[in-house]
Amino acid sequence: MIIKFTNQNLEELAKRKELTGKQAYSPEVILSFQKRIFQMKSAKNTQDLRLIKPLHFEKLKEKRYKGKYSVRLSGAFRLIFGIDKLGGVEIIEIDEISDHYS
Repeated sequence: MIIKFTNQNLEELAKRKELTGKQAYSPEVILSFQKRIFQMKSAKNTQDLRLIKPLHFEKLKEKRYKGKYSVRLSGAFRLIFGIDKLGGVEIIEIDEISDHYS
């Protein structure tokens, strides 16, 4: 599985080891985000992710999220992404961190 980012800030956040300065998200959300990215990179395919029940992997139903999926990060925060295929390889395109109830 290949992980791509449509948001450069999230790509940098995924790679960052130490947090300095004011962050857009709480440390708990950032840590959960980095953990989810690691889990995605470690998975062979999205079916592996679906088997991890605490992720709450789901296809989104809202019109603005047509063709998008999400996994739980922390509390109300969800990681929104798309899934594409190239050959037999799944490509996850990370779009945003969403506050589910805002």
